[in-house]
Amino acid sequence: MRRSFPALRALNGCRLPAGDPLAFGMDDRKAALRLALLALAGAGVRLALAPAKAAAPGDVRLASVDTPPPGGLRATARNAARLARPLLPGERVDLDRADVTEITRLPRIGPAFAQRIVDWRDRHGPFGGLGRFDSVPGVGPKLLESLRSYVMFSGVIPPAP
Repeated sequence: MRRSFPALRALNGCRLPAGDPLAFGMDDRKAALRLALLALAGAGVRLALAPAKAAAPGDVRLASVDTPPPGGLRATARNAARLARPLLPGERVDLDRADVTEITRLPRIGPAFAQRIVDWRDRHGPFGGLGRFDSVPGVGPKLLESLRSYVMFSGVIPPAP
């Protein structure tokens, strides 16, 4: 679209050349500016009217540094370190009261076997000694001998019916 600008012609006393950007650019620039402003306003309205997004699954929220975790992080770390290391010489596990994690600290005892020990104890009561511990499926004389120095029993054997 070609226009001539009478004010410019009056100032210069001549017509603008055909290749000059001022010859047709003023109205196009205004139109482009209006279009950009409309697009910006539309994006703003869309953002303002959009529903609030719920937190994404697995979204992480940072807590302030002065909020310590319940139970204390140091106590939790100490307990985890204690349960992760093997038993020291002279340290014993009470098979009548220990949970699965503590029983897995024993040599030759994995998580599945420790769970089987706890399940047997829950069904039949405390062991009370190595003789009754032998009743757990999978416990044999060799395992009993290897665990003898690492285990203790605090429970009382229930009387036979």
